[in-house]
Amino acid sequence: MVYDKSYTLQGTFLTVAGISTSGERGLLSLAFHPAYKTNGLFFVYYVNGAGDLELARYKVSADPNVADPASKVVLITIPHPTNTNHNGGELHFGGDGNLYLSTGDGGGTGDVPNNAQNTNVLLGKILRFAVNTSPSAPYYAIPAANPYGNEIYAIGLRNPFRWSFDKETNDMWIGDVGQDSYEEINYRPAASSLNVNYGWRCYEGSVEYNNTGTGCGGALTDYTFPVYSYPTPNPSGAVTGGTVYRGNTYIAFRGYYVAADFYTGILYKVKYDTNTQSGTTTLQTPSPLVTGISDFGETEDGELYAVSLTANTVYRITSDGSIGYTFTGNGNWNIASNWSNATIPPATLPAGAEIIIDPVANGECILNITQTISAGAKINVKANKNFRVPGNLVIQ
Repeated sequence: MVYDKSYTLQGTFLTVAGISTSGERGLLSLAFHPAYKTNGLFFVYYVNGAGDLELARYKVSADPNVADPASKVVLITIPHPTNTNHNGGELHFGGDGNLYLSTGDGGGTGDVPNNAQNTNVLLGKILRFAVNTSPSAPYYAIPAANPYGNEIYAIGLRNPFRWSFDKETNDMWIGDVGQDSYEEINYRPAASSLNVNYGWRCYEGSVEYNNTGTGCGGALTDYTFPVYSYPTPNPSGAVTGGTVYRGNTYIAFRGYYVAADFYTGILYKVKYDTNTQSGTTTLQTPSPLVTGISDFGETEDGELYAVSLTANTVYRITSDGSIGYTFTGNGNWNIASNWSNATIPPATLPAGAEIIIDPVANGECILNITQTISAGAKINVKANKNFRVPGNLVIQ
């Protein structure tokens, strides 16, 4: 579905035909090419009618609110026999311009085929593709740095159906659903996220699970263990990987990663300290409780949202504490539509709050009223942005 910025429904963007929806199958993810504005390309990940995992490319039609179904080309089909669960999977473009995809281990209990540790099998992995924009095949290439000469970027995952890049640092955060004992939140800095072994099926969380077979039985240093794991709740638990907040509305919240448990509704807020190379996690139970959180997403300006399958609702993630106000339009200060969230700062900005001046390209912010910045508050004019002050700016 397509909505405008006022959340008014514009219609159906695309219907993907031939999808299997039994078990955990279905339409799993969509990602727009970084140059979508000019090339109109986007990518869709789903389970096809035969139960296999499929990655396809589409193009928008002449109508920007409608995709062209006839433009579909399949990049890759990944065999996923026997089971309907543990399909992954989420698509994201990285800061390197490549397309990344998470896949599950193939389902069942205990990864009996040991797919997640097998570097010749694309299940239980993070995959990376150098996608082409050509209208003719091949539609992708293997990035030269991929460690196994195939699509694999990292191994040892059970069912990483939700994961994300930190949009500011490009660090990788992965929520990996556990077997029976532990749910995992994995973190790797951008510079060291390649060729990581996250441990499954050798380990569940940081605890040995089945240390026999290919890839298992090695030294502890061969594996990367979670930045946070928690015991699987009784009777059920499944971590839903989230996103790092990089918005400008909730100042103290910046840099925190938020995930959730699908069944309990508990939120997990993680702050990673690069100096100590460790994370601090706090738990929060929303009131009212929201279960069935299946995904997190962020707007272009970094505000966070979550969706619930059980409530069929989209929720905004908010935070207590100091508030930020960002001028993103062009023109006068006192026009609400020029500000993110359509919220004009108070006439006296309190201590701890912040105003960011970031007008659109070739635009300007015009302070046409009196604005007071209290001691302990901030006003930040982005580099090469225009800020004109014909009114009064009082800085205490």
